[in-house]
Amino acid sequence: MNKDREFLKIAAIVAAATIGSGIFALPYIVARAGWLLVFVYFVAFAFVISVAHIIYLRTLRSIHERERLLGLARKYFGETGFWTGFIAIVIGLLLSFTVYLILGPQFVRIISPAITPGVALILFWLVVSVPVFIGDKKVINLEELGIFLVSFVILFVFAFGHPFMAFADVPPVDFHYFFLPIGVILFSLAGWTSIEPVYGISSGKNETKSYRKTWIAIISGTVFAAFLYFLFAMGILGSSPITTGDILSGVFNLPLWERDIVAVIGLFAIWTASMPLSRELRNAFEKDLRWNHSFARFIIVGVPLVAVAFGFNNFLAIMSLTGGLFLSIQYLIILSVGSRALVFSRVQKILLAITASVFVFAAIYSVYSFIVK
Repeated sequence: MNKDREFLKIAAIVAAATIGSGIFALPYIVARAGWLLVFVYFVAFAFVISVAHIIYLRTLRSIHERERLLGLARKYFGETGFWTGFIAIVIGLLLSFTVYLILGPQFVRIISPAITPGVALILFWLVVSVPVFIGDKKVINLEELGIFLVSFVILFVFAFGHPFMAFADVPPVDFHYFFLPIGVILFSLAGWTSIEPVYGISSGKNETKSYRKTWIAIISGTVFAAFLYFLFAMGILGSSPITTGDILSGVFNLPLWERDIVAVIGLFAIWTASMPLSRELRNAFEKDLRWNHSFARFIIVGVPLVAVAFGFNNFLAIMSLTGGLFLSIQYLIILSVGSRALVFSRVQKILLAITASVFVFAAIYSVYSFIVK
């Protein structure tokens, strides 16, 4: 594969796995916490998440084995590590899928208001379930197409959304909501499920120069996603005030054409992000747990649907808890596995400790906010 094309492909895979339904909580988060504070969070979390992604890629390259994250947790930490990983990875990813099912049907109804909520849920569920049953190569191609379309529409929304009005109306920082962005931004930027296909693309290349280009591509994909998130939030806030925990609080105040565009970007973003998520769940169930293929895929598509149907549908709360707690633990597992599989210099160990401390704090804060408090 051409070097430049491979670079763009890797960056696109990472960005596609990153951009998802978190985008629709961000206008509310920016409106409450302040645009400058959210920007700083994006910079900080993009950095620590990129560090974790590179460590995971290095780990996969160093072991040359078929296990993925859940299998590696068992390999290095025994049954305790395996079941900790099972709860964090499998339940966390199923909760992410649940978040998609909460928001997606609402966009279906924006495009076609005559559809009832139940029908919209089933229609969206059928569409988002398709990647669970097709091959990884086709899924990756769809991810690349999806991120291209999503990027185009986000830039369009920003250009026509009066973003400079948002900078004027929204405070730079509101210290009353200083920690509010943590869970949502972690949920928004988490894209470790992209690293396994990236490993598949670059696994045959052992040159140091090739390693570095792959790392830069991974970082570029994460930074690009963060950049698009921020543009989208400011574009929406310039068009309509956001008063509740998702974009739909203000979407009906938008012009009809912009409302439909927001709905389309919602469907594309969720569909694109669901692909690497479903791939990772298949790996966990079929490769690590050795479950029957049909049963594993039934669990992936069935559990989130049942959860939403029984009223598990608080969009912002589930997203914040998933991002702050479950995704933080997933990244801590990645860092822990990397610390066992790799040899680090003193500077790298310090960087690893700083990165881990960010995820530990996010997990503790989420437990306090959503369980203790």
